[in-house]
Amino acid sequence: TDLSQNLIEYLTSLESEELVEDDFGNLRYIGANPNNYVSFNNELWRIIGVMKDIENPDGTKEDKVKIIRSESIGNLTWNSNGNNNWSTASLKGILNEGAYYNRISGDCPYGNSGATTPCDFSETGLTNEAKNMISESVWKLGGKNESFSTVKEFYEVERGENVPDDHATKWTGRVGLIYPSDYGYATKGGSTVSREICITTSLNNNWNSECIENDWVWLKDKTQWSITPVQSNSLLAFDINYWGSSGGNHVTYDKDVKPVVYLNSNITIKNENDGSSEKPFILK
Repeated sequence: TDLSQNLIEYLTSLESEELVEDDFGNLRYIGANPNNYVSFNNELWRIIGVMKDIENPDGTKEDKVKIIRSESIGNLTWNSNGNNNWSTASLKGILNEGAYYNRISGDCPYGNSGATTPCDFSETGLTNEAKNMISESVWKLGGKNESFSTVKEFYEVERGENVPDDHATKWTGRVGLIYPSDYGYATKGGSTVSREICITTSLNNNWNSECIENDWVWLKDKTQWSITPVQSNSLLAFDINYWGSSGGNHVTYDKDVKPVVYLNSNITIKNENDGSSEKPFILK
C-alpha cells in the first residue's frame, strides 16, 4: 500500500513542539536540530516551514513548503557587479540559469567587477527530478536600512517596497536564498530566554546566545547570504553571520550559499521516516 500523503497536509497535522506558528500564520521548524530533514536532489535539505499565500507567476496565491539545502554549496559573491538588486545579481543567475541550475561546471561570481572563479556543480547541481518539484514563485525583495530590527519587523520589511534606487521589489524565479526572518523565527529560545523574548529583540550583535544556539539555521563557523538588500546602501545585502546576528555585507564579498526553494503544492511525503538526518522525509 502507498502510505504517502500530501506534504502540506502532513506537516499541518503534525503535532510537534518543533513546529510552531509564527506571527503571520506560517508554520516553522524551530530549535537547535529539529527533525526537518528531507531527501531532495539526492541530498539532505531541511524544511523551513509551510509559508502562507506565496504568489505564483500568474498572480494566484497558495501555501507552499519552503526548504533549504542542509549544507552550503560553497562561498560565492552575491553580485560581482556591485549592486544589491537580486533580480539581476550574478548569484541569482548561477542558481537559476547557470551552472548550479544546470548541474554542470562553469564560472561563478567571485569578487568584484564581474570576476569569476571556476565552479563545478556536476555532482551537486539540481537534477531534473528536483527541478520538477520546485514551484516557480514570486519572491519579495523588500529591504531595510542597517538599523537593527526584531524578527517580526524584518519579516514585514522583507515583503515591503523599500529598495535602493530603482531596484526590483519582487522577483519571479525558482531558486533563492533565506530571509533574515527565516533565521530569526527558527529559534526555540533557551532555559533563561524564551522564544518570545528572542523574536521580540533585535537580530543584532547582542542577540542572546540562547536564541542563537537553539536556532538550526545558524551556521556556527560560517556566514551565509540572505536574499534581502540593505535599503540605505545599494552595495550591501544582509547576511546571517557566524556570531549569530544579521547585518549588511558588501555584495562583492564571498559568503556561504545555501539554496532555498518552494516546493510544488502537490508534493507528497512517504511518511514512514521521522525527518531525522538518518531517516529524512522522502518526497514524491
